[in-house]
Amino acid sequence: MCSFGLAQAQAPAPAQTTAAPKPKRPGQAVAPEAASGPCVIAEFRLMALTTHDPQERQNKSIEWLQKNHANCSPMQLAILHSSKASLLGTADSMALSAVFDTIMEKRMGNNPEALSRYYRPEVQGPGRPRTESTTAGADTAKPAGGAPPVAVAAVGGVIAPTPASIPGAAGVAAPSSQNININMGGAKPPEEDMSRKMPLPTEPLFAFPQELGTPLLNYFGKIRRQFARSFFMETLTPGKCPEGMSWRSDQCEVNIKVAWRFGEKVPQGAKTYPVEPKLLEKLNFDAGYTFVRLGSDILALEKDTGKIADAILNLGKAT
Repeated sequence: MCSFGLAQAQAPAPAQTTAAPKPKRPGQAVAPEAASGPCVIAEFRLMALTTHDPQERQNKSIEWLQKNHANCSPMQLAILHSSKASLLGTADSMALSAVFDTIMEKRMGNNPEALSRYYRPEVQGPGRPRTESTTAGADTAKPAGGAPPVAVAAVGGVIAPTPASIPGAAGVAAPSSQNININMGGAKPPEEDMSRKMPLPTEPLFAFPQELGTPLLNYFGKIRRQFARSFFMETLTPGKCPEGMSWRSDQCEVNIKVAWRFGEKVPQGAKTYPVEPKLLEKLNFDAGYTFVRLGSDILALEKDTGKIADAILNLGKAT
């Protein structure tokens, strides 16, 4: 007993070593560090507009920001922040806003004035002119040491930072206006007035072959010719043609061609066909005319005389 206790007392103490890392449990997922990627606004826009599910769209947006924000310029961050509501819709959640706030706070961490402006912007009063507010804001927001003034832009009730409010944005021109208005889709062209009944007086007559003569009236005009052309382009399929026509040479051709002229009645014995009801609804805007299809041509006939007043040739095709 004594020898054992002596040997135990003389045994050297084990050397102290640093604690080994805890072993990972089997099957435990290791979160990989997100690799930094390029900041391309078009990539973010395509991802947002082509992802239908709002939850998936939010998750993809957060993942994209966490991965690529380090390479985004101040101007790119301002554009993304101001346009996220229109791009993401219902996916523009508090979680996504928190990610944006974290990114912006890290960018402005060394500038307390910019951070204060980001979270507590000065709001222009209703009775204060814009020019006065802008001038006063520029004077009061100038920090000591000649640092550039801090500015924020309010977009849809959310405060979006302008490049001037982010440190390291020297050399980037600030927007001329406080409101950043980014229209990612572009302006829509003015639509044609489809409600008017008759063609405009300035619309020229359709150029018909000389053997058909001159129409009695510019009845169809440009709009209804386009209706007819679109209708047959959408309904005709290869091998299926309207009655009285056959599929030849990759198009519908008439079986028997009938000669007709403006100001005259449909030739006696010529077989005519009714116009499809859906197309007739777009063409019939005057009770004084009736419509028939003769071969591949749509004719507007005066109800009183039966004379051909106007026509759409070859099912409305351009050629």
